[in-house]
Amino acid sequence: MACARRCSQFCLFMSTWAVLMLIILGACFSIHSLVLVGDLPLSGQFGSPDEFKESADEAYSKVAMRCYITGIVYLVFLVISAIVIHRDNKRRKRLYKKRKQQR
Repeated sequence: MACARRCSQFCLFMSTWAVLMLIILGACFSIHSLVLVGDLPLSGQFGSPDEFKESADEAYSKVAMRCYITGIVYLVFLVISAIVIHRDNKRRKRLYKKRKQQR
């Protein structure tokens, strides 16, 4: 395949970036970063600050877990891309040796 190598390299790069970003983002949600409070899926009005705190703590935990799980999914894609690149390198070396022997 002509584009398998380039596509795999692109996927490897994007997956690496996604894994790093999602792990950092998950860590920020895990420590309840106030900067990210606007990104929490909070709904409705809250009767007291304690209700808001409970709801926000639960939302922080859920979003952090989602970031970690998505990071793991991207890690799987990273490994698949690395395997494809490795196999393509082996195939290219084999073809190069065959051509060299034919001369």
